[in-house]
Amino acid sequence: MLESVETRMKECVALLGDAQTMELFSKLPKGKRLRAKLIMRIADEHPDAVLLAAIVELIHAASLLHDDVIDDAFTRRGTDSLNALYGNKKAIMLGDILYSQGFHLLTTLPAPVAGTISRAVAFLSLGELQDVELSKAFNPNRKLYETMIYNKTASLIEASAKAAAELSGKPAKPLQLYGKNLGLAFQIVDDILDITQDSSSLGKPAMHDFK
Repeated sequence: MLESVETRMKECVALLGDAQTMELFSKLPKGKRLRAKLIMRIADEHPDAVLLAAIVELIHAASLLHDDVIDDAFTRRGTDSLNALYGNKKAIMLGDILYSQGFHLLTTLPAPVAGTISRAVAFLSLGELQDVELSKAFNPNRKLYETMIYNKTASLIEASAKAAAELSGKPAKPLQLYGKNLGLAFQIVDDILDITQDSSSLGKPAMHDFK
């Protein structure tokens, strides 16, 4: 199931016809593909499910590229991050390319599906900005934290579930709620691990989210 998503991601990048972009993209470590798994579970019988999953994972990869630059993070999933290997400029530009290609390919999908994903990316970017602002000082405000992690992480996972439901004609509301709660739980656990684990076990710098 995920092999087809990995293949489609490479094909989406290859459509640009740029060897340097393909080389940089090949250096990105594969993640959990949580969003792709969710989409494929919900809409696996639809012919465009793999494309939707690939687009969402390209967008997620773009957000991580920018996130690593913002955080001055030089490891990602236990390997050197792209900004560590090639510098911030190339990492940012690859992120921009993946965002742009993802949005371009979204236009080939039904309008409600494209709208759901594109709206979530706006919230994702807002969450990144909120995260930067909150990191300036210790802030125990629960509401601000929950808003930030919803925007930064849960919004795209929620949108993945909703878009997959829209694509496959399944009831969207319960799946959307599931995606939202999954995203919130995922980020809360990630933040707890950031405090309680060291860099070697995390595969990325510890305590970055709390500096």
